[in-house]
Amino acid sequence: MKNCLYFPNMKWMYLFFLICSYHISVFAQVPLKESIPLSCDTFYGVDDFENLYYSTENVLYKKSKSDRLEFYDIQLGDVTSVDIINPLKVLVFYRDTQTLVILDNRLNEQQRLNFNSLKPQRFIDHVRLAGERRLWLYNLDLSRLELYDYANQKLVISTSPIKDQVLGLQSDYNFCHLITENGIITFNSYGSETDRINEKIKLPVAFDFEHLGFQTVDGWKWYQFDKEFRFRESELITPFSQEYSPESLYLKGGKLYLYHQKRLHVQTINLNKS
Repeated sequence: MKNCLYFPNMKWMYLFFLICSYHISVFAQVPLKESIPLSCDTFYGVDDFENLYYSTENVLYKKSKSDRLEFYDIQLGDVTSVDIINPLKVLVFYRDTQTLVILDNRLNEQQRLNFNSLKPQRFIDHVRLAGERRLWLYNLDLSRLELYDYANQKLVISTSPIKDQVLGLQSDYNFCHLITENGIITFNSYGSETDRINEKIKLPVAFDFEHLGFQTVDGWKWYQFDKEFRFRESELITPFSQEYSPESLYLKGGKLYLYHQKRLHVQTINLNKS
């Protein structure tokens, strides 16, 4: 009788041990400098002053150590993307209503652009900042990248049609990197393609001007943008388990921010300057 009672207990203890061992093996491969709780729908990134940007139920928050600011407009629908490359000019894009709201560093509205009024009319799928008065726009109707001067309301340049499906954009003002289903295509401010990475990418992608990181079916890969404006594969080895797939990634000043299961993990990584 004792053996009959003892066996199922040992069975459940063994199963519990396996589950715990799996989670330990996954997270033990992620040497994290810091981990903080953060419950949100989407994490967007961190600025130079370590303010956190994230959204919950379409409310954008900017959180510092002592304050929390917010912006929302329920009439605009769901937030599609937030660009904080310039914290003095935060871009909040609403694809469904084709509206871009530009905010200042206090999340006060500076300007609102309605892409429905563009001539000729087109549907904008992705938006990134391209300088003081310019935007990178992905025109879904014509499958092309456009550089748009919103101050003067005119198209500056446009690329030839992109054959691959575009999943997102990353930019560093002078260059725009199109994240596609088959890799990454880089264009300069003249509309010329300067580089292409042919990799099957698992979103999200981490990017910070000179460095690019993402996950593939074979593991994590890192690239460095060199002086010839091309990405070359870096020797950096990211010690993440293949099973570790964060919901959001953000790279800033040698720190990698990974949002996963309501926690923001911060890891310092050594990135060589080109």
